[in-house]
Amino acid sequence: MSELLHLPSLLRMAKATLTDPREGARHIMGMALPRGILMQFYLLELVFSAMSSIIFLSLAPMPDGMAIPAETAVIYTAFEGMVGLIIAFGAFRIGQAFGGYGSFEQAFALVIWAQFILLCFSVLQLVALFVLPPLTDVISIAALALFFWLMVNFVAELHGFTSLGLVFAGIIVSLLGLAILLSILFSAMGLSLV
Repeated sequence: MSELLHLPSLLRMAKATLTDPREGARHIMGMALPRGILMQFYLLELVFSAMSSIIFLSLAPMPDGMAIPAETAVIYTAFEGMVGLIIAFGAFRIGQAFGGYGSFEQAFALVIWAQFILLCFSVLQLVALFVLPPLTDVISIAALALFFWLMVNFVAELHGFTSLGLVFAGIIVSLLGLAILLSILFSAMGLSLV
């Protein structure tokens, strides 16, 4: 576990995960971190994510002099925290429903690990903002594609599935179902998603 407290080790693990996501998932799951430790790492990652968002929003040029309040980053981070937990629980329960054998703690560890890797991309985006600002949009698109690639591989490894295509289809159907459910829930509460 000491490697998780050493940034160069974390970055090496992240690079190895990008090269071989399933091996990276096996390594993370092999640590068998308890839920309390996972929650601490998750909250720490969310704090770093909020800091990254606030810095980016304060430095990024906005159209027509429009300013995005810093509270937006905090609200987005709270939403990110809820979504991360939903993804972990969904990966755990839906995978088990289809014959998988992974645990919630393993699914949660993999979601945290994916979010750490995306946080590294956020830092890269901040650097690009100073060096070549139009590159920030390309990094955002690459990070979104990377998130799906990591989650497909992580869920496949978590549950011992062999078909990445079926896992991808399962994730897409699950996300569509979640969007419909949230739409209904927000409508019932009188809220709008837009």
